Amino acid sequence: MFATFEDGFAVRSDLLIGADGHRSTVRAQYAPAIRPEYAGYVAWRGLVQESALSQATRDAVFRHFAFSLPEHEQMLGYPVAGADEDMRPGHRRYNFVWYRPADERTELRRLLTDKSGNNNGMSVAPNAIRPEILDEMRRDADRLLSPQFAEIVHRTELPLIQPIYDVASQQLVFDRVVLLGDAAFVARPHCGMGVTKAAQDASALFDSIIEEANLDLALVRYQSERTPFGTRIVQHAQALGAYMQAQIASAEERRDAEKYRTVEAVMKETAASTFLEDYAVSLAS
Repeated sequence: MFATFEDGFAVRSDLLIGADGHRSTVRAQYAPAIRPEYAGYVAWRGLVQESALSQATRDAVFRHFAFSLPEHEQMLGYPVAGADEDMRPGHRRYNFVWYRPADERTELRRLLTDKSGNNNGMSVAPNAIRPEILDEMRRDADRLLSPQFAEIVHRTELPLIQPIYDVASQQLVFDRVVLLGDAAFVARPHCGMGVTKAAQDASALFDSIIEEANLDLALVRYQSERTPFGTRIVQHAQALGAYMQAQIASAEERRDAEKYRTVEAVMKETAASTFLEDYAVSLAS
């Protein structure tokens, strides 16, 4: 088969692997009906330097996977390495993810309209977010979040907006073309499975090619193994994120989603089990 790229460069190969992300060009060509579906909410994300935070906030959160649970929203954060993988106290960073509902027709469009008035429908560059949107987000942090998380939001220099999407492919193999990673399935971030799933996809494809008698059989095996797994991950992430979109769902769906909002459910489903007793903390708003 031949693969022809945008610049006209063409390559002949036995196999084309589409690992080109949730807006996959390969998937769009071979399975145009499979498109990212907006989940009804966004994630504000950011990194803040440990040294930029007050000692009180550092003492409260830097040893923990922490949560704050405003109505219909969820904030979580955890420490990560600083520049050059520096893990020394005072040199680390704190990463946060703040899930907030945003109706697609109105609020999402408003959030994604940049300083120049442009809107591509799916994203906005962090340095192009309008100042009034950032000011509003910080005021909401003061109003809705625990004091520690409100400070973290205020001290973050360049927050970004990530609209949350689902992608679930019913077919991963198209003759000698195969989908892998986010090109195949995108699960909401609640599972923390994006990198892991992509690595597992790559490993499964490799094992299938090495162990099967021919490439066609290997691709059949890959698809039969990874399609059910990807489907389960997407469905589980949808269940975990249902509460953030509950205000635009039916009353029955809102009731079903309530069970995932409790501190106990969040800790069980989102925090790693090793964190549950000693390292996880829920911050009251």
